[in-house]
Amino acid sequence: MRFALYLILLVVCTGCLAAQPLGGPVNVRIPASPTPQRDETSSFPLPGGNSGTFSLFGPPEVVTPVPDSATYRDDVDVRELYRDLAAYSDVPLRYRGTVWTVVEQNEFVFVQVKVHFGPGPEEWRAIVVMFPTYRIPVDTSVVREGVTVVVWGRPRTMLRFSDDAGHEVEQPLLLGDRIEVTE
Repeated sequence: MRFALYLILLVVCTGCLAAQPLGGPVNVRIPASPTPQRDETSSFPLPGGNSGTFSLFGPPEVVTPVPDSATYRDDVDVRELYRDLAAYSDVPLRYRGTVWTVVEQNEFVFVQVKVHFGPGPEEWRAIVVMFPTYRIPVDTSVVREGVTVVVWGRPRTMLRFSDDAGHEVEQPLLLGDRIEVTE
């Protein structure tokens, strides 16, 4: 009797396994190319094929496309960014200033720019403009300390860091869209 039960159990289990009750074998899709090929001349792709920019906050689908250079405002005083950066978040702005420092870090170039707001030598504020080098190539042999530049970018956040003296500093961080040396 026991042998008959084992035999029935064996036949039933074999039948269940042969019938594949979970819907049959799972088809595994293998992509034609294991790594996506990227066109080096195009900018960061957005859904729908629109060109766009790198985002510090969130996925690329929430990033607005790079505006036309004629839409950049140059009437916003740099001190306004210190007072109320949120009011200018993602607004295309243009500033002229002197390069203070240039830092290359991984796929980014950070350019700290002294922007003057008055005629006096001490009437300036600094902004930091971040350029993702995979999207905006920056020639650091030309963009160097002391040269005058025009930067196009959009404010993202206040960057907090410690200066050489160990003091905590806060400066507006702009996502750079373009930089041009004027000297």
